[in-house]
Amino acid sequence: MSLSSISRTQVVSVAVVAVTAAVAFSPPRLALALVFAGLAVLALGVVFAVDRERRTLAEKMEEVRVQLDEMARDRHDDVSLARDRDVRVRQTIQEAADACADRTVEGWARYERQQARLAATRDQALGSVGSPDGRSGEDSIGRSGAHPAGHSGEGTEPDAARTTPAERNLATAQDLLWNGYSSLGLARLRGLGADSEASPAVRAEAHKTLSNWHRATGQPESARDHAHLADLSAPRAARGSSGVPSLLTARIRAPRAARHFDVVLMSDFRLPGGSTGSNLQEITAQRDAGLTTGLIHHPVLRADQSRGVNPKILAAVDNDRVRFVAPDERVTCDLLVVRFPLIGQRPMDVLPTVEAARRIVVLNQTPNRRYGMEESGREGEAPNEAWNVARCVKGFTSMLGEHSWHPISPRVREAMVLHHSSEMAGVPLADEDWTNVIDVDAWRRGGRRNPDGRVLLGRHSRDDRDKWPEDPAALAAAYPALPGWETHVLGGTRFAEHTLGELPPHWTTHPFDSVSAREFLNELDAYVYFTGQGHLEPFGRAPLEAIAVGLPTLLPPSFAPVFGDAALYTEPEGVRAEIEALMGDEERYARQVRIGHEVLRERFSHQAHLRRLFELGVRVPAEVLEAPSPLLVP
Repeated sequence: MSLSSISRTQVVSVAVVAVTAAVAFSPPRLALALVFAGLAVLALGVVFAVDRERRTLAEKMEEVRVQLDEMARDRHDDVSLARDRDVRVRQTIQEAADACADRTVEGWARYERQQARLAATRDQALGSVGSPDGRSGEDSIGRSGAHPAGHSGEGTEPDAARTTPAERNLATAQDLLWNGYSSLGLARLRGLGADSEASPAVRAEAHKTLSNWHRATGQPESARDHAHLADLSAPRAARGSSGVPSLLTARIRAPRAARHFDVVLMSDFRLPGGSTGSNLQEITAQRDAGLTTGLIHHPVLRADQSRGVNPKILAAVDNDRVRFVAPDERVTCDLLVVRFPLIGQRPMDVLPTVEAARRIVVLNQTPNRRYGMEESGREGEAPNEAWNVARCVKGFTSMLGEHSWHPISPRVREAMVLHHSSEMAGVPLADEDWTNVIDVDAWRRGGRRNPDGRVLLGRHSRDDRDKWPEDPAALAAAYPALPGWETHVLGGTRFAEHTLGELPPHWTTHPFDSVSAREFLNELDAYVYFTGQGHLEPFGRAPLEAIAVGLPTLLPPSFAPVFGDAALYTEPEGVRAEIEALMGDEERYARQVRIGHEVLRERFSHQAHLRRLFELGVRVPAEVLEAPSPLLVP
């Protein structure tokens, strides 16, 4: 057995036994001394052991500290590298955005200078410094009124023969902005952004330029607003080569804090007909009452996704009391109104966050296009179902949570109760209808058209098959071919011509939106409106506008629950007798106009709309609700 094989435990055990034996067989004094000596040795051993362990632990802690320092240095290096990469990415994004902004302004300038040099070279080759007709270049530019302010004498603007007035106006506005005339340039750009005569691409480019200007001048909120309007004006023209919304390139700061609106209106703002007219009237009523309105554009999936927002809506946006809500925003409101039930059939994936005290859906369409006829559509037509009730219940519940449905008229309410109540799955149908409204005083004409021996009948609507009677005899009777009688139609007559075989000589047609509805109606004597068999017109915005102008309005009896005494009701065969009675009795004509205005003021006016907003919790100023109505002109 070697000494190296003896453990510490064995040595200690032997020592303890030896000490114990020594103490036991020693005299008392010697034993006591041995005990004390043993205790001293033990204490010293403990001290030495503790000190050794302390040094060992300190060495280990130093090793850990060194390792932590190395890890911290590595982490700092990683953070520095990540920060550098982030800075480079941000610089790249900013440079790309600036390149887009520069392209908007500088591109035209470079293009014009290039064209000017080409023109100068051509003129020099021809030995002429003037314009082809003998005028000087400067005089030609002055006459055109569209040449860039900073390029006088360099040549005419590029491809003027192939550009539209709106495109030339856009170039001029950008030139004014570029050369320091910002107030003039900005005013022109704002006008172009809502110009119905301009192309969607021009409207989008105007808003992109405004966005770039506001971003460059340190106004990121306005830059975001106009970038969003550019996206809405012309989706394809606005997105450019990047394929992403302009709004993203303008968001150079964190999103704005949640903003409160009195009313948020969600709708498909691309639509050309009655929905846009109804939306505009409610927006105007709310703005004039001092209320704020947020607009959420929700294009329905089945329509053309390349279409932009109707310029009439863009013209109503002031980015103060009326503003579009961007998809990345969070807003609050007293009331959220969704107009257009087809939205619920497939809600968008990206929508703003809206915290609303109350939420409603306006049913401005019936689920079916026709009732009381074969469910399958006629050959070549869309199916009878306009929107699916069960799918919209699911979609709106997912998007809005608790909400209610408001029919736009008693006709829609009747259709929902009689034909679709079992499909609504617990979504409440409100007791009150959400009827369309109109500014009665703004639409009312000063008096009848000056008599000239003619009787002018008219109507206006989208040129849709369901908007016209299918029976040729009924259609001919509704607009009689009598000496001195004329029929004027705004919106197109393609389906009427198909029904009649050819357009009668006493008919005059005006393309949709070629003139304003109010201007068109002002020149008529009476209004006649009949639709296709089985078609349930949800409300009748067109007749509402005719009554507001001051036209006796003839409708089928099915409209009586909507307009009451405001209109006259007959079948097509009775139109002639009704018109002859009105035209032959001035007092009868004036009485019908007066009754129509009284009904509209009570049930369909802006003030009626503000009253129902107040009843739904919107904080409408008391002085607006209590304002007396202007006296009616008899």
